[in-house]
Amino acid sequence: MGCVLDQIVEVEVKRWHGTTENRVYGWHRMPIKEALRLQDEVFRCPECLGRVRLKYASEEKETVDRAEHYSKNVGCSLGDCFSGEKKQHPKPIQ
Repeated sequence: MGCVLDQIVEVEVKRWHGTTENRVYGWHRMPIKEALRLQDEVFRCPECLGRVRLKYASEEKETVDRAEHYSKNVGCSLGDCFSGEKKQHPKPIQ
């Protein structure tokens, strides 16, 4: 099982979205850069539905804005240790 860097470029957040006439409360996908502007929100991985934390870019460590899983899921191809078989997170955020 090889390890690779996280590749999450979008996350999901539960909030109101849609048009004024047709608003829906549910999971909404957004780029990490946009999600970083939100505060006190719960974010999940769009693939495995596991909880993720957002991290700002760091010039010192040469990293970009990113999301990381709170707990590893070897069944997520967007995680840092994918086993090769996609599976939902053992504790998905519904």
